[in-house]
Amino acid sequence: MRNRTTTPILGFLLLLTAVATANSQNDTILKRLSGSWKGEGKAMGMPATLQMSWEWVLGEKFLRLSLKNEMKGANGQVRLFEGHAYYQPSEAKCEGTWFDSRGISFPIKCTVEGQSLTAVWGSPETEQGKSVYRFTADGSLEVVDSVKQKDGNWREFGRFVTSRLLNNQ
Repeated sequence: MRNRTTTPILGFLLLLTAVATANSQNDTILKRLSGSWKGEGKAMGMPATLQMSWEWVLGEKFLRLSLKNEMKGANGQVRLFEGHAYYQPSEAKCEGTWFDSRGISFPIKCTVEGQSLTAVWGSPETEQGKSVYRFTADGSLEVVDSVKQKDGNWREFGRFVTSRLLNNQ
């Protein structure tokens, strides 16, 4: 005969373990992002250089992303795009807000799975997109940006492989 009091307690302990594991995974990937990154890739079909700085700010309650993307057009003209995001981790997820040089801001909801952080941003009223930050086996950070089309499919518009900069190079 099963003890009725141990079943709810066991369930609660399993839930606590799952939340703690998810929290640990979330904290770990966010801590790994901290620092400066730079890499080459493509954005909007143009060769581009991506620079990112992730740092804990405001009493380490937020992880701030400062991003600069320099795209080089066919005519050689450089097009600059900049943005900032403030991520606030909680439980097994994180939320935040994005601000960019277009004068636009978006809400962000992110999830962690394995070695990836996926940030879904925007709203149906504005535009919707996602940015996936994935650590590779060699320690690089791959960044893939996509925008949601009217038909619900995702269209990639940016892809970079970045490396951690040492001593703020």
